[in-house]
Amino acid sequence: MNNILDKQDKDILKLSKLCKHWADHNDSHKENFIKWRNVAQEKGLESVVENLDNAIKMLDKCNEFLILANKELELE
Repeated sequence: MNNILDKQDKDILKLSKLCKHWADHNDSHKENFIKWRNVAQEKGLESVVENLDNAIKMLDKCNEFLILANKELELE
């Protein structure tokens, strides 16, 4: 039974690290979204700018949930 708990603890630790990794990875994507949103803005592509702005907002929201999940896992 101790092996089951050890595996669960390892899984929880891994999931916690993955949540942090995914949030960090999303931040790198966000930087590219902003860069290319600015290019689209310079080209006058307003609907593209709007869509990229929405994607950026969703990425931020996704990161909020990943960070919350990570904090919950750290309490375990």
